[in-house]
Amino acid sequence: MFRLYFNVFWGEDKHYHHTPHESPLVMTIPLMILAFGAIFAGYLPFANMISPDKMPMELKMHWNIAIPSVLIGLAGIAFAWILYKKKTDIPDKLAAAFGGFYTTVYNKFYFDEIYLFVTKKILFNLISRPVAWFDRHIVDGTMNGVAFVITTASLKIKGFQSGQLQQYAAVFVAGALGLVLMAIYLLG
Repeated sequence: MFRLYFNVFWGEDKHYHHTPHESPLVMTIPLMILAFGAIFAGYLPFANMISPDKMPMELKMHWNIAIPSVLIGLAGIAFAWILYKKKTDIPDKLAAAFGGFYTTVYNKFYFDEIYLFVTKKILFNLISRPVAWFDRHIVDGTMNGVAFVITTASLKIKGFQSGQLQQYAAVFVAGALGLVLMAIYLLG
């Protein structure tokens, strides 16, 4: 982080084709609210609010962990100060000295490439694409087929609801006669 800090705030002056300006209030106000929360959230007595037995949670400082952590952080800041505060050739010499290890660390141990391989080649191609095909052709195809059959049948029978009483009576008599003939055939 301090390498970025020194490169951004202590690095070479950039010359822009346009004049840099502050963000509009639509972007600045939410950032101010978040900054306020980040500054003052540590003063909230969370230990009194979170414990399940409603007793204050005792927090103990483990100095054997805290002190080395702070010292390692300060050593990293000092190392970044030496390498990046002013433009020097020390970073290039270190990169050349560490060779492949530097390249691996610089490329973040190739986690991005591994992640893309697993997600795109394995998960997407071998799992998601067949599932999407099944959903699109089988599930959606079945539902589209049912909708087609219902639409076609409704178009064919919509003439039965004409509002003409004589037609309704004729269909009723024909249906009743059909049921009587079927009962005679089945029982006889």
